[in-house]
Amino acid sequence: MTKPKKTSPNYQMMKDELENIMVKLQAEDIDVDEALKLYERGLELVKQLDKYLKTAENTVQELKARFNKGD
Repeated sequence: MTKPKKTSPNYQMMKDELENIMVKLQAEDIDVDEALKLYERGLELVKQLDKYLKTAENTVQELKARFNKGD
């Protein structure tokens, strides 16, 4: 039996998780310890999303440069 492949989360999955964290953090009855854990996870997600978007931006710039060379 083979192990299922561990896939890295895509942009939408990370964005959805971050949105869910934001909703939970806005709850009035959230435990302080839970809030700290969620906040920490939210910061991790923000870093990952930023990296994802920068990589996408670099890819677009490279594609544009290649396309413009063809002129």
